Amino acid sequence: MREFNYSIIIPYRDKYDLLLKAVDSIPDREDIQVIIVDNSIHTISRERVPAKNKASVVFTTSSPERGAGGARNVGLSYAVGLYLVFLDADDYFTLSAFDSFDKFLDKDYDIVYFDAESIHLKDGSPSNRHEKIHNYLSSFLIFGDEGPLRYRYVNPIAKLIRADLVRNNQISFEEVKVSNDAMFSVLTGHFAKKVFACKDVVYMITEGEVGSTLTKSRTAENQFIRFQVAIRRFQFITSVGKKKYRPRLIGAFRFALFNFGIKEFFRYVRYARDNKVGFLNLFR
Repeated sequence: MREFNYSIIIPYRDKYDLLLKAVDSIPDREDIQVIIVDNSIHTISRERVPAKNKASVVFTTSSPERGAGGARNVGLSYAVGLYLVFLDADDYFTLSAFDSFDKFLDKDYDIVYFDAESIHLKDGSPSNRHEKIHNYLSSFLIFGDEGPLRYRYVNPIAKLIRADLVRNNQISFEEVKVSNDAMFSVLTGHFAKKVFACKDVVYMITEGEVGSTLTKSRTAENQFIRFQVAIRRFQFITSVGKKKYRPRLIGAFRFALFNFGIKEFFRYVRYARDNKVGFLNLFR
C-alpha cells in the first residue's frame, strides 16, 4: 500500500467553486491523500472532482442526513495517512501550511495545534472567527497550559492529529446537525499523550453571510442541539477531573430565554436536570 504522511478529509456540500479553491490550496505531493466526501443532495459528477497529478484524490459520498459528522466519519474510513488533517470545503490552507506541518513529521506528538486567520468571503476583509483558536494557543505558548487546547478547542481544523490516536481509541464524529466535531475534539485532546502548539498560521477560515452555514445558524432546533452537545462535553470533562475546562452553560440558557421564550428556557432546564447537571453548575 502506498504510504502517506497526510490524509486530508474534506466534507463537501454544494459550494463547488469554494471546493476548488480548498483543494487547490493542498500541495500536489505523493505523500498526501485527499479524501473528498460529498454529502450534498445532488452530488457532483466524477468528471468534476478536483484532481491532482501526484497526490492521491479519493472521492466518495455520504448520505445528506448524516451531515458533516457522517461525512467526516466516512472520510476516516478511507484515511491511511500518518496524520489526519481536516479541511472544510469553504476554507483553505495558507501557502506555508505544509512547510509548517512537515516540521513535525519526525516528532512523536499525538496532536499539533496551529494558528488560523479568518476573512469574510464577500470582500476579503478580516473576520474574528479565528480568535478563540488564537487565544487557546496563546494559553499554551505563554503559560504552558494545555487544557484549553485539549478541552476547549472544539474544532478539528488547524491541527495535525495522529491517525492511530483516533483508531486506537475508537473516536468518531457525532452525526448531529450542528456541533458534530465538539466531542471528537475533546476526546482526541483528552486521549492524546503528548501535544504541542505552534504559532504558525496554517489555515484560513472563511465567513459567509449570517445564516448561510450551519455553523452560524441560530434556530431554536440548532441551538438546542448545541446545548445537548455542550452537556455531553460538560459531563465528560467533569468525569475526567478537568472541571476547570468545562463549558459555561449559563449563556445557552440566556440565549434560549431571550431569543425563544420561557417555554424553550424550561426545555433547557429539564434537559440539564434529566442529565444530572445541577443549576449551580451552570455558573462554574
